[in-house]
Amino acid sequence: MSANKSFSIISLGCPKNTVDSEVLKGYLESHRMDYDQEPDNADVIIINTCGFIESAREESVETIIKALELKKTDPEKKIIITGCLSQRYSDQLRLELPEADGIFGVDSTDSIVKSLLNTSDSCEDVERVRSLLTPGHTAYLKIAEGCDNQCSFCSIPLMRGKQKSRSVDSLLREAEYLSQKGVRGLILIAQDLTRYGRSM
Repeated sequence: MSANKSFSIISLGCPKNTVDSEVLKGYLESHRMDYDQEPDNADVIIINTCGFIESAREESVETIIKALELKKTDPEKKIIITGCLSQRYSDQLRLELPEADGIFGVDSTDSIVKSLLNTSDSCEDVERVRSLLTPGHTAYLKIAEGCDNQCSFCSIPLMRGKQKSRSVDSLLREAEYLSQKGVRGLILIAQDLTRYGRSM
């Protein structure tokens, strides 16, 4: 795919998904792909799914089906599925949605970028690449990923793995970058904020 194609991201679920979508958006823009807020107009639609509760799974599936409908009138349009739903149900989605152009789990920014741009470059410097989907004055700062709790009602560890806290230096670099972009308020997020640092 040429580097001047347009893309749109539909980010479902929690703020942590929003951050993942913003990182992916930043990488694709840095490779000269154009972001289009309207999925119908984009050459590539990326759906960052949620798989946490039944209503979120249903919303994700409905969004995927709606996007795939667009391929009937525009076969060149690419539909990429990523996020928690495809992390947990990847085999089932590949079986039931063969018309999707890519199915990726969480932490797949590198793989998605490589598949769309036919590049071998690795995605690095995550702290300085985000392109916000939130209003410009505020942003989420994801300080950790995953969860070590084994709550019987929760599937987060199955989809996001064990807790991994980010280093203070990494967080400071990202906060500084966001400040330079005009962000004045940061909202700290994680699956379990109270356990930050225990996995470092």
